[in-house]
Amino acid sequence: MKFLYRLRLAKFFLLALMWGGAFVPVQAEVIAVEQIDKGFFISSAPTLTMHWPGKDAKALLVFIPGGEGYIGLKLGQTDNRFHFFQMLKRLTNPALTSGKFDVVLLDSPGELSPWQPYPTARAASDHMVRIESVVRFYKEKTGLPVWLMGHSNGGISLTEVVKSFQKDDKMNLVAGIISSGARSETYFKPPLNLPVLVLHHQQDGCSHTLTKSAAENFAQVKAFNKVSTELVWLTSGEAEPRDPCRSGFHMYYGASDEAAKVIDAYMSKFYN
Repeated sequence: MKFLYRLRLAKFFLLALMWGGAFVPVQAEVIAVEQIDKGFFISSAPTLTMHWPGKDAKALLVFIPGGEGYIGLKLGQTDNRFHFFQMLKRLTNPALTSGKFDVVLLDSPGELSPWQPYPTARAASDHMVRIESVVRFYKEKTGLPVWLMGHSNGGISLTEVVKSFQKDDKMNLVAGIISSGARSETYFKPPLNLPVLVLHHQQDGCSHTLTKSAAENFAQVKAFNKVSTELVWLTSGEAEPRDPCRSGFHMYYGASDEAAKVIDAYMSKFYN
């Protein structure tokens, strides 16, 4: 047993040396971000975020989750083992990707539009202020350009906050956009002048995130965006015997390596 332990330890340090000798798998930190605005429809509850720093990071990715938007982060928490979040964490690890990106998970203090067929709260002023507060906080904290990524219902949050930024002349806050497995109802408005990646699984079986709609939305954005716009279909992974809108291909189950490498490759195009 001692021999096997020492062998594994030696292998770990060898990998560390191969990647510059300084990289250690990073723990996350949960940080509470205060709201930057007040109002009758804006809650004063802070937004809990989980931050994974990359190695010599070039940019930071803020992820807006799907579902009801509630992760349940706690102060003092140092990781989240959900496979989709672990996929994003790969962007910080130079042994798995370039490792040059920070990742932030944005948690809602409560469920967004629970039991509603369409999540109207994703366009509410409180949610818009939360996203902007987190973007501004991490932009100031790290000094890095900030990308926004929304998945599934989070795709609605993404498009709504982009339209809000366009209206209020705040597009300078965002360096790039990743629309992932987004709801079929999502759409961007012109003008756009920043990188856009549309990521979708070719076998997505969720009735709310049709592959046909993803292709159509991509074509519309590509027609008016002035910068790089790409559509990538994921092909790996597998189904699960559960709700197809909360599992399997839609949630990139078994496709973590492919999805992380696609995101890393696209973002890396803009940073040497």
